[in-house]
Amino acid sequence: MPMAASRVYLYAAVPGDYIKCYAAADVCGIPYSNVIGDFSKAWNLISDTGNLVIAVGGAALYALYYNPCNWPNPQGMPGGHTPFEAFPSGRGIDESKAGYFVNAAGYTAMDSLKLAVMLAYYAVHGTFPNGWDGLPRQETPQHQCVTGASPSVSLSAATVTANGVTSPPTSGGVGLYADFHSTALVQRAIQLGWKGIAATGALGIKGRPYTQELASQPDKNISSVLSGRSGDIWWLSFWTVSWPTGGDSFYEGGYQAGQYAAKTLLGYKGKYLPNYVIIDPEGYNQPANTTAEWSDWLNGWAAGIKSVHAGLQPAFYCNQWQYQTYKLNTIQLPAFIAVSPIGGNTPHVRGGNVIGYIAYYATCPAADDVATVKSWGAQWNTVQFRDSGVDCGP
Repeated sequence: MPMAASRVYLYAAVPGDYIKCYAAADVCGIPYSNVIGDFSKAWNLISDTGNLVIAVGGAALYALYYNPCNWPNPQGMPGGHTPFEAFPSGRGIDESKAGYFVNAAGYTAMDSLKLAVMLAYYAVHGTFPNGWDGLPRQETPQHQCVTGASPSVSLSAATVTANGVTSPPTSGGVGLYADFHSTALVQRAIQLGWKGIAATGALGIKGRPYTQELASQPDKNISSVLSGRSGDIWWLSFWTVSWPTGGDSFYEGGYQAGQYAAKTLLGYKGKYLPNYVIIDPEGYNQPANTTAEWSDWLNGWAAGIKSVHAGLQPAFYCNQWQYQTYKLNTIQLPAFIAVSPIGGNTPHVRGGNVIGYIAYYATCPAADDVATVKSWGAQWNTVQFRDSGVDCGP
């Protein structure tokens, strides 16, 4: 029998996994207060038969199984072992048992995120999210003190910091995609209750760098407004990029665009960076028409961004046909999938790298559309109104 969301807890021992816990909590309806980074608290919760603790990431798994870092604990036990066991791997758990915890540690960061969402969802609902089949392979506990692991992880420690700017430490959900051509529109979206915002910051051009910032500078407007806040609003930045021409390879075309996008965003000198910088394949020139060309183009985009700023997270956007045809599930980048219409629809593509759905079109009141998109099971999603305006709240 599924458990009450209030009795399901997500535990992490490093900042990156702590953010994954928030993403899983948001998708699964678990209170944010049940995201914990305190080792002693997790220890006490597991000892109580009424709670289910999900260890997200390898550091948390190792800590609860071996305590290899020799952290203080309520029973005063030395490092090297704990009294706890992990539930059997490879299936969902929807019951609690004193002394047992759930293993949501994958062999990649994306696998850990997917495990956290799937296993937390199963605990609360008794089934995996719609369309999510096959748990990623779960790690085996190791007697290893992970670099950066801490007995007390907090939200402030989980922000991605570089050169004085961070990504907002929020966890996704369903936000608003709109034409934010003024700071007033950004402020209005936030006032209406949207917890995430997204915009297209550039359109494709025919030559290098294959993308150009819009004159209205929507990303700059978003950056300006968010700089006056405390990181409570997440931000997706979309960049329409043309395909390469004039002898440039697909990799070089993506690389040039990625560098331009990163330099432009850093030039705003805002307090926060976007959570994801997303390439949108809707520009000029001859499109990629093989899986290899798509892979080169997207990997070039990621490399171009990272060459400028390691704290920016590259991602890509495509429609469902492109995702299937060009096997984009094999790309090791977060994917955002276009879905239309919202009403009565369910995405027919799934993949371990799909973290968001960009859905068209919402109507006011938007609560039903927001609920529909949220039910699709991804972490970072948006809805857009037909006029691309800020028409109403969620």
